[in-house]
Amino acid sequence: MIRLYIFPVIGLLCSCTVSADIDKPKSNDISLYYSFKTCEYSGECEVSLPSSKLGEYIFRRLEPAHDEFYLKKDKNEYYIYYKNIYNEDVQVGWAKSKLIKSDNSNLILNINKINLSLGGIDYLKNGYSNREAKSNNYKLGFYNLSENYEGSPYYQNQNINFKKINDILILDCKNYMNNSLVKDGLTGIFYGVCSDNKKVYFKVIEVK
Repeated sequence: MIRLYIFPVIGLLCSCTVSADIDKPKSNDISLYYSFKTCEYSGECEVSLPSSKLGEYIFRRLEPAHDEFYLKKDKNEYYIYYKNIYNEDVQVGWAKSKLIKSDNSNLILNINKINLSLGGIDYLKNGYSNREAKSNNYKLGFYNLSENYEGSPYYQNQNINFKKINDILILDCKNYMNNSLVKDGLTGIFYGVCSDNKKVYFKVIEVK
């Protein structure tokens, strides 16, 4: 799959709002993180805000026109929600993670089964257009995180390592890209946003 790095401005017929409510979670049992910043080692950063509609966090298909991620911690279970942009389509999905390690400095998760929710690149490439994954709101071009659609899973086994600094989680892309499953397969949910000189920062946001 080929990534598209230059995008036209595309408007969707969707009355979505952008939430700037960056705050600590309301519950001690549930924490929600959003990939609010991607930085080069040089210090140049791209910043974004989470989008919401009717009190729920969402992914909008091409707004913004770059990859986005949420990480949800529910007690001792972790879920990763992702939006990957390709030149063929936008792929949205989620994965339940297995906790490998969590301490004051590190969070290491393993993912295997990934549920595709909006878009169907993998299936379309293999001729299964009748099995294209569709979220409840795919015609409007957005996906509610709470849907947890399970209709079209695929498999992509890999460990994901985050560094912890207070309420910030940092994905070091150099470490991620050295993962043999990512490097040799040229794939992974963070593959499109990562390069050897980038870091992705996740910040705690308000749980809705």
